[in-house]
Amino acid sequence: KPQHEVGPGRPLGAMRSSSRGSQPGGGARGSRHHASPGPSGRMPARSPRGVAPGRPSDKAMVISGSVGKYALINGIYEPMGLHGNLPCWVTRSTNPCYIFHTGKTRWVISKELDDGQTCYAFIADDGGGSPAACSGTWTRCNDRGEWNQDPALRCRETGVSSNAFVQMRMNLEAEMQKLKIISESDRSVLWKKIDVNGDGCVDLAEVEALVGELVKSGTWPSWLGHEVALERAYTSTLNESIDGDDQIQKEEFHALLLNIFWFGKLHDVYLNIARSDDELSYREFVIGMEQLGIHFPPDKAEEEFRSFDTDNSGVLNFAEFCIGVRKQVCPDEARGPDQTALKTMQMTALVAQHGGAEATAGTMVRTKTFSDFDKLERKLKAMANDKTQHGLQKMWRRIDYNGNNKVSLAEIDKWVVENYPLLNHKPALIRAMQATLDSFHDMGGLIEKKEFKALLLNLFYYNKLFWLFDQADADNDRRMDVKEFSFCCTMCGLKMSPRKVKAEFAKVDRNGGGIILFDEFCKYFVEKQCPKEMTAFLADA
Repeated sequence: KPQHEVGPGRPLGAMRSSSRGSQPGGGARGSRHHASPGPSGRMPARSPRGVAPGRPSDKAMVISGSVGKYALINGIYEPMGLHGNLPCWVTRSTNPCYIFHTGKTRWVISKELDDGQTCYAFIADDGGGSPAACSGTWTRCNDRGEWNQDPALRCRETGVSSNAFVQMRMNLEAEMQKLKIISESDRSVLWKKIDVNGDGCVDLAEVEALVGELVKSGTWPSWLGHEVALERAYTSTLNESIDGDDQIQKEEFHALLLNIFWFGKLHDVYLNIARSDDELSYREFVIGMEQLGIHFPPDKAEEEFRSFDTDNSGVLNFAEFCIGVRKQVCPDEARGPDQTALKTMQMTALVAQHGGAEATAGTMVRTKTFSDFDKLERKLKAMANDKTQHGLQKMWRRIDYNGNNKVSLAEIDKWVVENYPLLNHKPALIRAMQATLDSFHDMGGLIEKKEFKALLLNLFYYNKLFWLFDQADADNDRRMDVKEFSFCCTMCGLKMSPRKVKAEFAKVDRNGGGIILFDEFCKYFVEKQCPKEMTAFLADA
């Protein structure tokens, strides 16, 4: 399995951006070359030749010529402002792609608006001022995960769309990204948080609880927590569903998030123009659109009003108004299985293929859930707090079968596979073991008996965090600013006010640079969850 799976919802390829030329990296450990991040966490604001810093583009970009499984990068990319003080572009799609400059030597096409560590394709910046002006050849990842130059892949400039709804989407793209409702990986975290038992559906109370936590922590603005707008967004999502039940299924979750955003965003506008009858006439509709910055010619306004008026009543209710705007601005929502569901189906097929009927008779593959981790967490913390230490002694004897009071990574890995399949994620094990050795200032590379209790707790929490935030490998250490820190804390169940979040972030961000690494967050979270349990295990065998 490659270190970076390419496809919707996961990091996007095996390429690591390097400041030493335009050859794609191979993903080997230690091969990354990063400039030191500035206070914003992005690359230093050094302008490449020909690019005007701080000025968004007035042109759209057209990508064409990509074939195979990555044909998804083809399309029109509208300007969406700046990334790292340089222009960037985004597609108008359910799971958008982005074109941006890494701040070093490349323009990239990526699924994530980041520093270009992972991407679908890239081209060396030769000072042309935009990706369309570069004279070189694009390098692209093929269906086998190999990086080759692709002369067929082209980028050209075109005019920006004059469609008012497209322009609104581009203006709101950054806001929707910050709220975690655009990226499939962000939606995956939200779904794991809300669907605690993993049954694939949630009710209104669970939705209200999640939104309440996000608003209270300051991760979401207060207008997204308006009770009436939230309830109407939930009801409208059910009405659009083909299931006919009263719960939101996983494949309907993206539509729900979009409805929550637009129903909250438009609530005050609607109340301001609907007067007292809670309905919009044609004239009020035009006024409402103008308040949103959308000005129609008379004939176009009538056409749009009729498209919003789904029941042909001649007036619009709140749901029709919000759904109409949402479908014009965000015309699609992600439906069908996401990457987690697809991987589960693939693993189920592998069990059947290699094990046959004998394997499938007694074995099944399912996704991990919060309830799984909650149950094991209670068990492990009770064991760590048990004064007799009988449970820990029994575990240690099973791992340290030769009795030399030291165990290796391979021995721990084997024990985990056999006893705790929930924690069987090798990258998390590697990080947990290193964190344990660091905490004891142990340079030997082996876990000693006194370190075992700390290892066990690190192993649990690193696995939980790697699962929750889709960390598929041990090398890709995501960077977090205070907003991302707040989001992660909320998703992990740490309930803190915005002021408390900033104070806690400052404790982790010791150099005051405004950025911490995911590994630092993991260490912080473990210490926060079990400060008294992270002590040496000194009991004799």
